[in-house]
Amino acid sequence: MKSRHRSVLTLAVMLTLLAGCDFSSPWGTSSSGTEYGATGVNGNNGNGTSGTGSGTSPKGGVGGESGTNGADNSVVVTPSSAAVSVAVGASQTVSVTFTSSDGLSITGFGVSGSLGTLPAGWSGPTTFTCALVATGSGCVLNLSYAPSALDSGVLVLNYVYVDNAGLSKAPGGSVSIPYQAIAQNNVVATVSPAGQVNAAVGGKQSVSINFTTDTDNATDDSAATNLSITSNLAALPAGWSSVAPSLSCPIVTTGSGCQLVLDYAPTSAARGTLSLDYSYTDDSGAARTGTLNIPYSNISANSVVATASPSGQINAAVKSGGQAVAVTFTTDNGQAASNLQIISGLTALPAGWKSASRSFSCASVGTGNGCQLGLTYAPSALASGTLTLGYAYTDDTGTAQTGTFNLAYAATTNDNVVATPSPSGQINAVVAEGSQALSVVFTTDDGRLATALQVTTNLAALPAGWSSSASSFACTSVTSGSGCALDLTYNPAAWGAGTLTLNYTYKNNAGQTRSAALNIPYRATTDDNVAGAPNPSSVSVITGSSAGVMVTFTTDDGNPASVLSVTSGLSPLPAGWMSSAGSFSCATVSAGTACQLALSYAPSAVDSGTLMLGYSYTNDAGIAKTGTVDIAYRATADDTVNGTASPNPVAIAHGTSTPVTVTFVTSDGNPASALSITSGLPLPGDWTVTGPTTCATVSAGTACQLSLSYQPTVAEPASQITLGFSYTNDAGIAKTGTVTIDYSAS
Repeated sequence: MKSRHRSVLTLAVMLTLLAGCDFSSPWGTSSSGTEYGATGVNGNNGNGTSGTGSGTSPKGGVGGESGTNGADNSVVVTPSSAAVSVAVGASQTVSVTFTSSDGLSITGFGVSGSLGTLPAGWSGPTTFTCALVATGSGCVLNLSYAPSALDSGVLVLNYVYVDNAGLSKAPGGSVSIPYQAIAQNNVVATVSPAGQVNAAVGGKQSVSINFTTDTDNATDDSAATNLSITSNLAALPAGWSSVAPSLSCPIVTTGSGCQLVLDYAPTSAARGTLSLDYSYTDDSGAARTGTLNIPYSNISANSVVATASPSGQINAAVKSGGQAVAVTFTTDNGQAASNLQIISGLTALPAGWKSASRSFSCASVGTGNGCQLGLTYAPSALASGTLTLGYAYTDDTGTAQTGTFNLAYAATTNDNVVATPSPSGQINAVVAEGSQALSVVFTTDDGRLATALQVTTNLAALPAGWSSSASSFACTSVTSGSGCALDLTYNPAAWGAGTLTLNYTYKNNAGQTRSAALNIPYRATTDDNVAGAPNPSSVSVITGSSAGVMVTFTTDDGNPASVLSVTSGLSPLPAGWMSSAGSFSCATVSAGTACQLALSYAPSAVDSGTLMLGYSYTNDAGIAKTGTVDIAYRATADDTVNGTASPNPVAIAHGTSTPVTVTFVTSDGNPASALSITSGLPLPGDWTVTGPTTCATVSAGTACQLSLSYQPTVAEPASQITLGFSYTNDAGIAKTGTVTIDYSAS
């Protein structure tokens, strides 16, 4: 075919292929394209596929690139996650890396369609193009999936490009990414550096993989647990090695606490995708799995690699001054690259991020030459996301290259873990009468997540009477509720008091290691009683005089009681009784004389009875109790006993007889006692005693009488009989008296 005919035919084919293309696409600009995008397909969750271009077209790019001679290569697409699962209310960044199938350059690349009409929850640039697709991490599309409701579907990205032979691929290929929005949280793996991992043969590239959850900044913080890499880290693809033989994390939240470090050091030409499988338990307790895809290739030229310090996800507490971040650019082989500049991401940083300059460049990039970008993350509100920086440079062969750096970040709170005992206050237990259970619940003061709580006090060596069912206590995560609770028991064997101190450490929501202590006052009590002891125990007072009575209140074991109060008997008091006050109370009662009630008895008339004082108190065990004090009392008189003989005088004729009765009575009718004839006996010869000579009691009447008989046999002149007697009067005083009887016989 003649050359001009071939040109006409070529032009016709190109017009046919490009009839459906949007020519507003600036294919040859940078990786910040226009609105060529994606198609959303509703459906169930499935496996993602990597698309590659196919078919041939006349030479010439979609955007007018000139044709080049070379290989008929294709685009290899590697999404960071083959399938995307995100909790409702959370977000996840999905990085889609576009590389060349053979490492040779591809031009005129663009995502075709409409990135501006992504499925619900998805967001990203409205257009995306790459001037060059080759070996390296320069062509990376970052999308974010942040669902607000349960959903599932498939995100389809279509793309076009011009291969290394200059053949336009339109359509070029597509990639399908299944996605779902679920109620549970998910573990997300973030790779640094982002995109394809490159290393020269004989060189080495370190790769860090940080595992976090997508709900670290949701309203209710939740942690995933029991993460484990299920892929064999000892059987990685050629050139790959793991610093650790395995990785397992008991808890996965924010920060760089769960991180795997790999090295890629190829010894021969190779390229491919490293897939790492992992398993974990989500916040609902369900077993879950995930897969991370990392494209890799060896290169003949060097690459500029960006690393952040601190590594892993960048965390900063809200309104706390911020976190400084240093992004250092080096080459993977130590040889110098040149003309590095940030080409995207620095002029429109995410909320909370700041840079001292809106541009950044380094004339030379090597190892340790100070090519470092300083950033600060100082969030004012809770948020999370991925900071993406695109950069361009010239490698050590003089070839222009691009790269992308992804940096995950999260705003945290500088919260505290608070230990709350239940019951609160002083813990009391009664000796030998059971135990007191205590639950210490650990929560955060703002309801957000803290991790790695550990009680550092030796639970096997608690104070006497205290015990724990476990010798140690830890919680992988702490938020709100009663999920992290330490149960203790206080069962004392003896009276005592003290303070139990529980020390604990934890990592707060900002990842800071902190320590705190809970002090729990405690007291072992006894079920004791208060007794009131009057001194004297009973009282007898002669009318017209007085006597004091001191009532002392003490506990029967010497341990304290409290709030004693006389509740009855004190107001009013019986006649003759007096107290300095109409009420009586003591704040505390124990041993000794600290709690005494003074009384006095000054009767004006003979009386007797029992003074009964009722009282209440709270014993050492906190039990409300009552008691009584009984004081027997008697008002007496200082009376006398008089004896009267009848008849008196006695005058009879001899040869006859007559009875004579001596009657003993008290002077006031009040009783006397223990009367006995002490003298005058035996009587003269003509007299006889016909009855007893003692009386147990004497009062009024004829209860106490001495019976005599006079029977003279001869005439007797006038004579007298004197009888002496003793007794104890009503006041208890020992006294004596006499009775005289005059007699004669004619």
